[in-house]
Amino acid sequence: MNNYIELKPISELLGMSFFIPSYQRGYRWTEQQVTDLLDDIYSFATKKKESEKEFYCLQPVIVKKRNTTDSNSEEYEVIDGQQRLTTIRILFSYLINEYLNGKPLEKRYGKRLYTIDFETRPECVGFLDEIKLEEKSNIDHYHIAQAYKHISSWFDSKMKEDGNMFDDICDRIIKTLVYDKKNQREEGIIQVIWYEIREQNTNPIDTFIRINLGKISLTNAELIKALFLQKRNFGDGDIAKLKQLEIAQKWDRIENQMQEENFWWFLNKEENNSSSHIEFIFDMICGMDKTSESIEKIIGNDQNRTFRYYAYRFGDSPDHETIKTLWSEIEEKFETFQEWYLTHEWYHYVGFLIYCGNSVQEIMNWLNAESIITKENVTTRLIDEIKKEFKNIKWINNNNEKDLHLDLDYNSNKEVLRKFFLLFNLEYINQQSNNKNIIYYFPFKSFKTGKSGKELIAWDIEHVNSATENTLEKLEDKKVWLENVKQDIKNIPNDCKKEIDCFLTDDKCEIKFETLQDKIIEIAGEHTISEELKNCIGNLTLLDAGTNRGYGNSLFSTKRRIIIQKDREGTFIPLCTKNVFLKYFDGNVQSQWLEQDIISYRRILEGTMEKFIPKKEVSHV
Repeated sequence: MNNYIELKPISELLGMSFFIPSYQRGYRWTEQQVTDLLDDIYSFATKKKESEKEFYCLQPVIVKKRNTTDSNSEEYEVIDGQQRLTTIRILFSYLINEYLNGKPLEKRYGKRLYTIDFETRPECVGFLDEIKLEEKSNIDHYHIAQAYKHISSWFDSKMKEDGNMFDDICDRIIKTLVYDKKNQREEGIIQVIWYEIREQNTNPIDTFIRINLGKISLTNAELIKALFLQKRNFGDGDIAKLKQLEIAQKWDRIENQMQEENFWWFLNKEENNSSSHIEFIFDMICGMDKTSESIEKIIGNDQNRTFRYYAYRFGDSPDHETIKTLWSEIEEKFETFQEWYLTHEWYHYVGFLIYCGNSVQEIMNWLNAESIITKENVTTRLIDEIKKEFKNIKWINNNNEKDLHLDLDYNSNKEVLRKFFLLFNLEYINQQSNNKNIIYYFPFKSFKTGKSGKELIAWDIEHVNSATENTLEKLEDKKVWLENVKQDIKNIPNDCKKEIDCFLTDDKCEIKFETLQDKIIEIAGEHTISEELKNCIGNLTLLDAGTNRGYGNSLFSTKRRIIIQKDREGTFIPLCTKNVFLKYFDGNVQSQWLEQDIISYRRILEGTMEKFIPKKEVSHV
């Protein structure tokens, strides 16, 4: 038998019997917790209602029906919600004593109070009816009495703050608690999320431990699942069971796919620490529903907002067609995600837009706005949205292969450059896959969550040939630079080797590092690169900050070796960054980075990115 869930007014709890088992602690709410509850109830009771269906919802009350000897009464074991139920019961006692002049609730409103029976504290049952404020001999009685005092103090302060009469405040509050859905009037009603465990093999103690000791509340997904799968939605018979089983199996299939890490990180920028990932779809559907502004007033904006949205759409007596329609919406959204994920270009374009801060909801809205949705216009629309990320920059083309740059200040636009080089990787992969050269999906998870050592990766824009302004100041850094030279430069003349060894081993060596460095740079061939080319787009690439800052302004051959080593160790290196350091783009097998390499690389950048960034032709007079 499936668990049962509904939104239940407090008025429907009146007359019920609750049992607090021995494994639960006694009543222990503080003044702040009592005050917060009263503030919430009163705020709702006095606010202008936008809809006759508007209500305020308390957190879930989780119960399981008990087997009792009295066949004429029903009693529920409270697994979670004891503190709220007891506080409201104390509030009723206060209202009866101070507002109804001791007359029973039943005489005024036709409803009996609910009872709370404590397995290990039976004397508390009577104490809730006749609370003695100075009681200190019993710890449970003491805390109940303190809550009563807090309630009394709250009413006193509320009269001073608002200037309202005591009777008016009490009248507004009590009506939100005793009115039901058929007779809620202008005050509205207070409801709880009623979660009834009906599965016979469920152990209430295990559920209590998970929810209370483990501090894990019921998720929106768990609550919504109970809405969809409760037996009353399907009726009786084998066909009804099959329909129920079908949704349960589809639910599990969607959840399993959403739990797959690459799938999740393709659609998201942040990790999901929730036990359920299907909730992402529910939240999105709730956020996209603009059919009625009154829905926002009804469902609120707290952690159970999405559940209340679905409870509102289910209504009091949903038929199978309603369930089918609601479930079809969920499947449709999931199947759209899958299509994006499995369509190579869309996977990379959608993933890029999400990295740039667009939500899945926004992207789906753009695409749904198309009058006719074909694969071609989906691709075109995604490209158009990507272009907006680069709307203020263009390629500069002076018909001069050494004048190679974007119309962009590289030093003040690092974030634009990060997006540029990420998209370059993605579009290069798309083009290579379209040409059947590779079938490769960019690993968004590694890009967003990868680590270099123990540190989370941050991404830098790296000069392939180091910029000359990155001078080395510390002696230790200079020695590391020279040690790398000895390892990576194979054609160093003997006289230069001796100077390097002298600097590394002799503290009295008179050789100036700067002079020795210039000589080595010339030997490596990197002196031929002009400052103009060093600072153009063809000398930049995307690299994790740890690797970038770790090798400083080393020679290209050193950088190349470190990149290869990091890749072997499992550090994520973007494909195009590896291609740069492996000399893939220029075909030059030398372990050098020269002017022609920069020119060749820049042509690859421009050719790959031309669909997103237009050329700016410069006329010559």
